Amino acid sequence: VDLLRPHLRPLGFVLEPGRGTGRVPQCTPFARSGPPSPWMVLATFSPIILLTLLPGQAPGAFLHTGTPQVPVARVGPSSIRMEKDLDKLGGILHKPFVDVKNPSRFTDPGAELGDWYRKRGSAYAEESRQYRRTVYMHDEWVKHRSSERFIKNLRTSFRSGVSQALRMELGVVLFISVLCVLVNMCLTGYHDFSGNLHKSPFQASPLVRLIKKIALPVFPFTIAMPALSLLLVFRVNTAYARWNEARTLWGGVVNNCRNVVRQANVFFPENKKSEALKDVLAANTAAFAKALRNFLRGPTDDAAFRSELQELVSAGLMSQGQVDACMAAQNRPVFMLNAVSTALRKADLHPIERSRIDQSVTALLEMTGACERIFKSPVPLVYTRHTSRFLAAFLLCLPFGIWPVMGDSWNHWATIPATTMIAFFLLGIEEIGIQIEEPFSILPLEALCNGAIAATIDELVSAKRDPTAYNFPLKAESDLQLPMGAPSPVQDMSGVVVSTGREQQMLEKPGLLSRLRGGK
Repeated sequence: VDLLRPHLRPLGFVLEPGRGTGRVPQCTPFARSGPPSPWMVLATFSPIILLTLLPGQAPGAFLHTGTPQVPVARVGPSSIRMEKDLDKLGGILHKPFVDVKNPSRFTDPGAELGDWYRKRGSAYAEESRQYRRTVYMHDEWVKHRSSERFIKNLRTSFRSGVSQALRMELGVVLFISVLCVLVNMCLTGYHDFSGNLHKSPFQASPLVRLIKKIALPVFPFTIAMPALSLLLVFRVNTAYARWNEARTLWGGVVNNCRNVVRQANVFFPENKKSEALKDVLAANTAAFAKALRNFLRGPTDDAAFRSELQELVSAGLMSQGQVDACMAAQNRPVFMLNAVSTALRKADLHPIERSRIDQSVTALLEMTGACERIFKSPVPLVYTRHTSRFLAAFLLCLPFGIWPVMGDSWNHWATIPATTMIAFFLLGIEEIGIQIEEPFSILPLEALCNGAIAATIDELVSAKRDPTAYNFPLKAESDLQLPMGAPSPVQDMSGVVVSTGREQQMLEKPGLLSRLRGGK
């Protein structure tokens, strides 16, 4: 009430606190001499403009609202923390994966962020990218397809990352919309709250009689809108294609890293030397994925990557010289793949078996090159810049095109919300394309490296050393029904090597397959 009272009084109204249980403020007119001037109207609505320039909210700041923090759950050997039951926090659906061993230094927005808490625009968009690294499980998919998503998304429109990142742009469009309405009120006259028309105080000016009003016809906007829509659609589709390819490539990285260790479990001989080489190969394979993540995330990830390599040094799986050489290498992922190949070359393997493992290593190298291609080659800059210029010019002129068709509203004030809403959605589409064009900073690479790759590799290596892990009961040999005429495993397969405690391995001998087919 105290804030609005001085602004409504020049317009002829008195705002007083309400009485009774409802405590609804009362706005009543009082007698005044003469209509309010346009400058009084401008002063009245100036808070609208000032509110758009207030500091924005930090990414994820509304998660820290005094509610109790969700307990930390350790997931397997990768030591990754995920917060669950996010409904209790009352905010965004997902929070980023946080490595317990390398926690983020931005833990309390109110105490530690300082000036960053008040950043807006580009700074906000960059800081908030870590909150887009989502990994969906069953509960997230149920919530994602819930019919309540429309209400939830509308309720959080002004807190969304898009609206916060575009706060300044939307403020400029809102300012121009208010200015358009006020200027035309000064030129063409205006209605007071009682509906009485007041002539322009500048109607005697020859310039005002010449200009009459500042407005644009709607027809140019009708022609330009399809072209702008096509530019925005192609922009977002191209960016999504890049994101989808990046996620597909990392799915291949996960599968091939698992394949390297799985094949090593099968092909490496069972002796101390081979077991040690297998551990080194598995450690370097997991380190390769983290080196690729480090390359795609940039220098800000160097400290975390070095600490992960130091853990391997402490475990005796990597030397300190290799860590220093890796950090000094121009291409760290390729360096780690070369370390994998070195461990593979030292193993006592059959050439065919070594070739099969090397095929998986080669696939990892190809995927590394594909990730480099996406990261180093943006959408053509001429396309991005022209789309931005087109969209900016369209939205800056839009209030003057909407103003004439909003004559049914009071003093054309419907121009302001209509222009702001259109600007929010059009700028949001362009912002989405920009945000997902570089996909690696919003993909959950930490979760893939630590959970999908490192944890699975640890499980594969540990299970192979457990003598009971794969010792499944087999059917009695006497119960096996062999086809009539099939060679007996004891009489005709003298060249077959059967090892105990591991899978049966059969070495091909000339004529063996033909004899089996002949029995069939």
